[in-house]
Order: sequence, then structure tokens, then C-alpha cells
Amino acid sequence: MPLCYRITVPGLSVKRDFTAARQCLLADYPNVHKVIPTTTAATLLVLYSGPEDPDDWAQTLRELVMGQRVKATGRPLSRCTESWGGHDPAA
Repeated sequence: MPLCYRITVPGLSVKRDFTAARQCLLADYPNVHKVIPTTTAATLLVLYSGPEDPDDWAQTLRELVMGQRVKATGRPLSRCTESWGGHDPAA
């Protein structure tokens, strides 16, 4: 059963960055099944199964926002020490 994680990354524009953010997360993380925009600023919902990886997801999105990442690469990312978002089990 998929779970849902709400992730907020400062500077992320859902209007401007959503397509790239979705493509990056889906390409780099096989346990991510869907990325959904929200009406809350800088916030996405990530539907996933298996182990959650919110620190890595946040790092990927931060790189995208900072312009350091322009496409999905499939490369592993180092873990981020900051905590982002909140865990919401999906029914």
C-alpha cells in the first residue's frame, strides 16, 4: 500500500518547478510512484512504497531549486542533515 509524504522545500515554486521536480524524483527513486503538487507554498506530496527517503528527496529538490540540477541523472545523493516535511500515512 502506498504511503504519502508531504515535503516542503524553501524556494520551490510548484508552478515553475513541478514538472522538473516530478521527473527527478520519479527517475532517481524507484520507490517513488507519484509526485503531486499542492496549494501550500513550496510543498509537494510524494507517494511511495518501501523505505522512505525524505532527506534524499529534499536534497534532490534543493539542488533543482538552486539550479545545480537540470535533469534526472539516477546518481545517488548524499543524505541531508535537515528534516523536511511530515509523514502522513495514506489510506
